Amino acid sequence: MEGQATLEQRMLTDTLGAFGEGTTTITAERGILLLEGWLNALRGDVGAERILAELSTLRDMLKEPNPHGEQIRHLLLSIASHTASLSHEPTIEPAVERQLKQLVTVLRDVSSQL
Repeated sequence: MEGQATLEQRMLTDTLGAFGEGTTTITAERGILLLEGWLNALRGDVGAERILAELSTLRDMLKEPNPHGEQIRHLLLSIASHTASLSHEPTIEPAVERQLKQLVTVLRDVSSQL
């Protein structure tokens, strides 16, 4: 339907909003909710298996009482790399491309804080 945002687009907007300008830290609980949203949004997408596995692993790590920062940092960087690749796909609209690139920056910034 024209003009209606897809679940993926809404998740992208929600995720960027949660992190603000990259200076906002979010709780593990909020991170888990965002990851659950992404898992739902990407489920069934062709080629999304690897990123789905990483998102699932990250969600599970955040549920642990004492998450391992280095492993989380590694996953965030890997997800950022996948997102950067996706932003260069020819089928991505310019506005979505800008948001994906912003998400890459946020993921890298968050990983550097761990």
